[in-house]
Amino acid sequence: MYFKKICLMLCILFISASIFTIHNASASGSFEDISPKHEAYEEINYLVNLGVIKGYTEKGKTYFKPNNNVTRGQVAKMVVVASGNKPLVVNKSSFTDVQVGSELSGYVERAVQLGYFKTNTKGQFLPNKPLTRDEMSYVLTKAFKLDTSEYENIDSPFVDVDITHDYVQYVNTIYYNGITKGSGQNYNPDSQVTRAQFALFVARAKSEKYRLELPVKGVAVPDTSEVIGLVSSTTDGLNIRKSKDSSSNANIVGTVNKGGKLSVYAVEGDWLKVSSEDTYAYIYKKYAQFLDADGNVLGNVQKQVTTTQSINIYVKPTSSSKVISTVDSKVKLPVYSTVSGYYLTEVNGLPGYIVANSTEDVKVEQPSTPAQKPTPDPDPITPSVTGDLLGRVTVDNLNIRQEANSTSTVVSKLKKGEYVQVNSINGYWAQVTYNGQKGYVHKSYLKILNQSGNPLKDRIIIIDPGHGGKDPGTVVGTIAEKNIALKVSTLVTQKLEAAGANVLMTRTGDTYPTREGRVDFTHANYGEIFVSIHVNYAANTSAQGTETFYAQTPGDMHQEDIDLATFVNNQIVKNVNMNDRKVKKGNFIVIANTNIPAVLVELGFLSNSEDRAKLTDDQYVELFAESIYKGILEYYSKQ
Repeated sequence: MYFKKICLMLCILFISASIFTIHNASASGSFEDISPKHEAYEEINYLVNLGVIKGYTEKGKTYFKPNNNVTRGQVAKMVVVASGNKPLVVNKSSFTDVQVGSELSGYVERAVQLGYFKTNTKGQFLPNKPLTRDEMSYVLTKAFKLDTSEYENIDSPFVDVDITHDYVQYVNTIYYNGITKGSGQNYNPDSQVTRAQFALFVARAKSEKYRLELPVKGVAVPDTSEVIGLVSSTTDGLNIRKSKDSSSNANIVGTVNKGGKLSVYAVEGDWLKVSSEDTYAYIYKKYAQFLDADGNVLGNVQKQVTTTQSINIYVKPTSSSKVISTVDSKVKLPVYSTVSGYYLTEVNGLPGYIVANSTEDVKVEQPSTPAQKPTPDPDPITPSVTGDLLGRVTVDNLNIRQEANSTSTVVSKLKKGEYVQVNSINGYWAQVTYNGQKGYVHKSYLKILNQSGNPLKDRIIIIDPGHGGKDPGTVVGTIAEKNIALKVSTLVTQKLEAAGANVLMTRTGDTYPTREGRVDFTHANYGEIFVSIHVNYAANTSAQGTETFYAQTPGDMHQEDIDLATFVNNQIVKNVNMNDRKVKKGNFIVIANTNIPAVLVELGFLSNSEDRAKLTDDQYVELFAESIYKGILEYYSKQ
């Protein structure tokens, strides 16, 4: 009987030992799924020797399961052991999801007590939730007492961890301590960490032997005392280049997608100097928008102020931050928001903060509403041909054909400036009468003129709101060119339709017709004139005003383009009180490839604070639209 009791006790002890060591692995590396060639082989066995890592015994074999995600609960135990601490004795759990008496409870309580984890959520620890890479940076920094002070003023080397990221200083700390190198130019802060990855990171944090080659800090990557602003990309796949040259792909060192943030060190013409991969790099300024100190878009201008003395522009709303520039007394500045006694403003294209009580409010004056009926200039010329609908020839040697096709017999020719009576129009062919003889001419070479009623009645006018859909055009803060262009274009269309015109828009919503598609749309609808509406941008924020472009191509009736551009441009300059940048020649696809009078108008500069204030003000938007309408009316009023 005694012998049986002894045997029974030995069996119980053997079973108990098996239970308590079920997850243990030998220091010799007996994990079935970790071969000596595994990248983390040495580190895993180093941590096994320290009692930090355990595996899983299944059917007599031990597995590490390197590709499983490591959980917050597992991490709590590992870092407590690795940092040389013991679990707490717990009588009452601080967390509703961690049971008192479980092995995990003591380790979780100790890890939280030591500050290895940030504040829990609503009384939970979330022990089964996979650890993310940003959390990992915090845990390792705290558990191994890595000094963050040396890295607080170092900009992140990763494009997906900007200066406003909650964990940026911890990511910097483990990076510059040789614990992680990220994945190319990305750190992937929201990605989960596998067991093998965490073993590598813990081993590196614990022992200098396993550290990566340390990157040089503060040389290739300047500290934040040099940062003058923060931008986000407005498009996917924005190239990051090592030099200011877009003519080749050889200098591309990475890309950043829409919304990706980068710290800016200088504005150099059309380029922004940023940091990427531990060195300076460049992105094209047109495809980035500046953000405020908290990483938010600037929004709309709330008001304008005038400085009452010479003042500093700070990168943050505190006088202890970097001074970006200074502004003289009596300078008018836009205000986007108010933060703790500072105004968020913009100077030379850079957002910054000024002391609010060093300014006084000013009121943007609204121009008076122009008269509804413009006075045509020059006065209409009375043609010798009579009829309700006439056509003035816009090119020399225009063929009059016997039938409405380009292969029909030529019965006569017309000179530029001559008039014909238009009897009917079918598509792009107009039946005309000239010297008592009927024939057909291509409508695109006639300026169709109503001789009674409104000059715009039945005229087929194509209005083209620039950009759209995936192409926002110029973007400043939350303000996108595509939205302004659509808003103005819609108002112009409404005004023209009210006057009896047949108006078609290349887009009526947030869609993206290609440039060639806009030209095809114009021709398919037999347009008679084409007006493309845009908003301008320049690296020099003092650039402002309205300019209108026409295209000159061989055999083109470019004088009609010039007339239309001049009437539209002059109306905007006069009625909206814009700086006159004149009518210019520019062979943009949408106007160069159309076979009718076509112009492209740049209403104003979104990069200029005064122009932007008008472009985002509904009263001014109405005036822009009214002016374009009046310019088109003036064009058709000229006989």
